[in-house]
Amino acid sequence: MFGITKERAERGVWDREVEDPQTPGFGEVSITVRQAGICGTDYHIYKWDAWSAGRVKPPLTMGHEFVGEIAAVGPGVSHLRAGQRVSCESHITCGHCVQCRTGRAHLCANTQIIGVDRAGCFAEAITVPAGNVWVVDPRIPDHHAAVFDPVGNAMHTVTRIGVSGRDVLVVGAGAIGLFAVAICRAHGARSIVVHEPNTYRAGLVKGLGADLVLDPSDGRALAAWERGLNGEGPDAILEMSGYAPAIRGALKVARNGADVALLGLPAGPVSLDLAEDVVMRGLTLCGVTGRRMFDTWFAVEAFMLRAPELMDRVVTHIMPARSYAQGFALLDQGACGKVVLDFAGLRGRAA
Repeated sequence: MFGITKERAERGVWDREVEDPQTPGFGEVSITVRQAGICGTDYHIYKWDAWSAGRVKPPLTMGHEFVGEIAAVGPGVSHLRAGQRVSCESHITCGHCVQCRTGRAHLCANTQIIGVDRAGCFAEAITVPAGNVWVVDPRIPDHHAAVFDPVGNAMHTVTRIGVSGRDVLVVGAGAIGLFAVAICRAHGARSIVVHEPNTYRAGLVKGLGADLVLDPSDGRALAAWERGLNGEGPDAILEMSGYAPAIRGALKVARNGADVALLGLPAGPVSLDLAEDVVMRGLTLCGVTGRRMFDTWFAVEAFMLRAPELMDRVVTHIMPARSYAQGFALLDQGACGKVVLDFAGLRGRAA
């Protein structure tokens, strides 16, 4: 079957014929993929940065955000059936470590990620553990259901520190940053400012409920914004870029005692002045990974059902799976929000 893969340890992605998933084993389901989102993690793998080079072992079928239909269920699966439309939590955890047994499976040290550590969803079909499957509400369209995973990242980041009544700074308006802006507004943030130098993405921010979007290189605009906050800066920061200078800049403008949620994945080590910028100012830094399984998913479902128009503003491109190179080129150019690939079209029907 058609698959989009990381074939070699160098920049780029390729397509080739990959093996069909085997008949699902005990506790597994096979899913026919309808649509799949290109994630920031996929872009890291495409660029072949230090993180991906140290984690991914080519050749590998990529992708971990998707919606599809269950084609077959394996032995021991009684709560799912063929034909159901589903999405999937991409983190496959061990189920027996301390974190898994205390309701924090998203922190499992034994996690395998679909499309990173094992075959992903950028193919016509995939087999996954039944426990990772999420049955999609029929009111949620495919191009929204395909991105439960990244919206879950945004939801987890926002709720990790809480934004209700707070002055929020979102650093980076990639797809997850864009989703985070919309969620901050829905969760009652007092003000929302976004640092984003890319003009295309800055334009998307304006329709999602942000009060102000600033180019972080514009010192005069930043100074004017800080004066508007009485010189105190934001008290809740969502760092979504993973860009080292942006991380350091966010800490510099934070209000004393602020909470800083760090989701962006830096390409390498980041140096910080912990004494001056964190310890002496009482900042709290929170690393955020994945989604809380599965309470974050329930929150995302509610958000998608209440704000479909905001989802549509972030999902800017839906294109045939064979046009994947165009999708990655859009990410290279910063000329997109969320890109979704249509795999159902490979089988002669629209998703």
